[in-house]
Amino acid sequence: MLQSTVVPNKFTFTFLLKATNRISAPHQGLHLHCHLIKFGFGADPFLQSSLIGIYANAGLVKIAQQMFDKIPYRDIVSWTSLVSAYAKCGLPDDARRVFDEMPERNAVSWAAVVSAYSQSGRHKEALLVFRNMRSAGVEPTEATLISVLASAAQLGALEEGKWVHGYIDYNGIYLTASLGTALLNMYAKCGCIDDAIQIFAGMPLRDSLAWTAMISALAMHGKGEKALALFDEMLRLGLQPDHVTFVGVLSACSHAGLIEEGLYHFKYMKKVFRISPEVEHYGCMVDILGRGGHIEEAWHLVRTMPMEPDNLVLKSLLSACASYGRVELAEWAAKKLIQLDPNSGSPYVLLANAYASVGRWADAGRVRKMMREQGVTKTPGCSLIEIDGVIHQFVAGENEEHSQIREVKSLLHGMSKLFRLSCNAPTLDA
Repeated sequence: MLQSTVVPNKFTFTFLLKATNRISAPHQGLHLHCHLIKFGFGADPFLQSSLIGIYANAGLVKIAQQMFDKIPYRDIVSWTSLVSAYAKCGLPDDARRVFDEMPERNAVSWAAVVSAYSQSGRHKEALLVFRNMRSAGVEPTEATLISVLASAAQLGALEEGKWVHGYIDYNGIYLTASLGTALLNMYAKCGCIDDAIQIFAGMPLRDSLAWTAMISALAMHGKGEKALALFDEMLRLGLQPDHVTFVGVLSACSHAGLIEEGLYHFKYMKKVFRISPEVEHYGCMVDILGRGGHIEEAWHLVRTMPMEPDNLVLKSLLSACASYGRVELAEWAAKKLIQLDPNSGSPYVLLANAYASVGRWADAGRVRKMMREQGVTKTPGCSLIEIDGVIHQFVAGENEEHSQIREVKSLLHGMSKLFRLSCNAPTLDA
């Protein structure tokens, strides 16, 4: 078109910018910005909002903010574009700041904030924003429901996830592959594997991600043989597995103790699908071999990996060595782990356990003393429990002050519940 005599208009650039976002080609968007200015559309508010998204996809959030600042008349689309820009760049606090400054909001702007918190791992805040969204009477979008289900899965907030499921059913929302996958993931991570299977079976459209999620869910719940059978069915249907699928398959072999099957699929992914194993696949294989007592093979695999082993790979090896009393290899793995993360207590604890398993109590005591002298502490255990839609967190070894604070919070929550029962008032946020 540029080589012809036809002059583009603003609608031309609307579709070009949309195409650029769809194929994740931010550098093309930067070139389009130059053409926008050249053809006199640089001040169009809709096109400027699209450019904010382009710069956010390129990780240039400061330029996105500058673009927003130059828009003379900011509508809800431009405001939402900036919220989404900060969300995409992993800056949830900035996204929330812009959201709070918005003169008006719609379902898309609420979805951007929920997504910002969810993708940044701040799941309790994501659920809190979602509750505020519901209180404001705003109908959630599919993107919002997917983000909420992801946060509910991470927190084990089953009641919140069930509410979303009920909302989908009540409103007759079509269960897309993405929404169905998020729903089955939520049930699987909340311990309801039968519900996850039921969701998967009832999905009208199942893509490779849905099959991968179901395989991983079955593996997580120790149903290794069912996971492998599902993988075979996936291949019969002509669906293409990816590296994440094979992480699920190898995890299934690990949890079910299927050593030969694990070795077969590890070679199969390279030979048939040309998928180069990544560190996660090597971690699964080390776990498979280690659980089966093949410590030498596991150690050799770690030594010959094409990349440096990460914490999870070394912990799997060290744990296996401790279980089977292979002290010399445990020392090697512990040394590597301490080099990677000097402040982690797990290599010290696992090495001490390895010494104790063969009766070397003096060495076990020496390791624990070394741990104390270097100020390394064991990561405390943490539990989450959901009561009336509120997530409570408990940490092992809390001091008296923390316990008293929790008692006060629990008392306030109980008073809130009694008050609600007596006069139908909404519950206070514990």
